Amino acid sequence: MPTKVIVDTDTGIDDAMGCALALKSPELEVLAMTSIFGNVSVELTTENTAYLMELLGRADIPLAVGAAGGLVEKPRFSPYVHGDDGVGNAGFPKATKVKPVARSAAQLIVDICREHPGEVTIIALGPLTNVALALAIDPDLPKFCPRVVWMGGVVYGKGNVTPVAEADAWHDPESAQMVLQQPGWSVEMVGLDVTERCVIRQEHLDALIASKAPAAQYVAKITPFYMQFYSGVLGEYACAVHSALTVAVVAQPALVTEAVDLPIQVELNGRHTRGMTVADRRLGATNGGGGADWRDVPLTRVPTEVDFEAFRKMFLERLTS
Repeated sequence: MPTKVIVDTDTGIDDAMGCALALKSPELEVLAMTSIFGNVSVELTTENTAYLMELLGRADIPLAVGAAGGLVEKPRFSPYVHGDDGVGNAGFPKATKVKPVARSAAQLIVDICREHPGEVTIIALGPLTNVALALAIDPDLPKFCPRVVWMGGVVYGKGNVTPVAEADAWHDPESAQMVLQQPGWSVEMVGLDVTERCVIRQEHLDALIASKAPAAQYVAKITPFYMQFYSGVLGEYACAVHSALTVAVVAQPALVTEAVDLPIQVELNGRHTRGMTVADRRLGATNGGGGADWRDVPLTRVPTEVDFEAFRKMFLERLTS
């Protein structure tokens, strides 16, 4: 039985890879796609998501427009990472068959989770604003949607947008804190601890280029821009595939070979640390021994090791089929 999912996405390059993988994975039943600001504006992430859905023949799935900015701050974009359009300046046309529904992303999340109580996993590939707004609409949401898997944060490594903050947490720390602190929600934070080590290289790009499959051709066209940026980060012509790995661990949980459960809070005020996902790794922290400020913090699951080779094999097989 496929896992029912809602994919909440700020469709830039790696997010497009994740969306394509979700739509091509038989283990997942995608009930909805929801857009969110992040890598680029929500207008562009919506257009990018709609085009990809249409390209892959999934006009049957509802698409809803989400938040244009965080709960507190205005959005800040980085076109040098994903291109002005979010997909490597690829010049794709606008979708003609996929149009957003009238409901907001947050309302659609609530409605679908209530239609399928206890069955839906939210895969959040961007800032958590839509999920937080859904929670504001329906505080009982965790009763109907038991699991959130988020591409965001970092525990053991460095940040990617500041020395300590990962981009999706940094874009809207208030929403991330709201979701991570929600009692009764099972949250898995697939962060930079694993995603920055999950890279594809020229050999993998060549396999995509050689395929005639629409998903492969699409990803092959947008990836060189991303690899060019990441060359300066990784020291080689390659790129991290953050969002695709996040989707993959929902489709195939066995890809995660090691994980820890930790109390995590998101820094909201620090001048240099805003957006940092602060994990209490002290002895006794996971059983309420961390002190008053941490005693009631829910545990968040953090993958620390993944079978990267198995992921890459899955990723290429799905996109080239």
